[in-house]
Amino acid sequence: MNEPHDHGGSTNRGITQASYDEWRMAKGEVCRSVREIEQAEVMSLYGMMYWMPAHCEAMASALAVCHFDWAVNHGVQSAISTLQEALHVEADGEWGPKTQEAMDTCNQDGLRHGYNALRRDWYQVRVAAHPDQAVFLKGWLSRVDRLDAYVEGLR
Repeated sequence: MNEPHDHGGSTNRGITQASYDEWRMAKGEVCRSVREIEQAEVMSLYGMMYWMPAHCEAMASALAVCHFDWAVNHGVQSAISTLQEALHVEADGEWGPKTQEAMDTCNQDGLRHGYNALRRDWYQVRVAAHPDQAVFLKGWLSRVDRLDAYVEGLR
């Protein structure tokens, strides 16, 4: 999909053309349109570029799914910063011992609610700063709402 107002450019299954190009080049493969991405590529790319770098494996399933979704939507470093903000540790976007310690001692279900509230707030601030993005606000907020409903069944 290539929505003119979408600053991310051409996207398929949450993967931008730039991310797909980066992943293919790292594998020594020729770049091609993200519209041609195959399911096996999607799964591999998600794992290598989002799940593992975002440390989703260090979380309970419900929080991991929310964090992964935000990493794909917003970038790994920004997702980690949001998580750190929700954990009340320095939000530097780097997963280190303080972040891991905070994760090990928190109530992850409560953290998930705070984390997704920060996501909703980010979207509101984004639209306030970039009014041309208002066309996406309802969909963005609905995405988080649907995600909340989905992960309730994972606990």
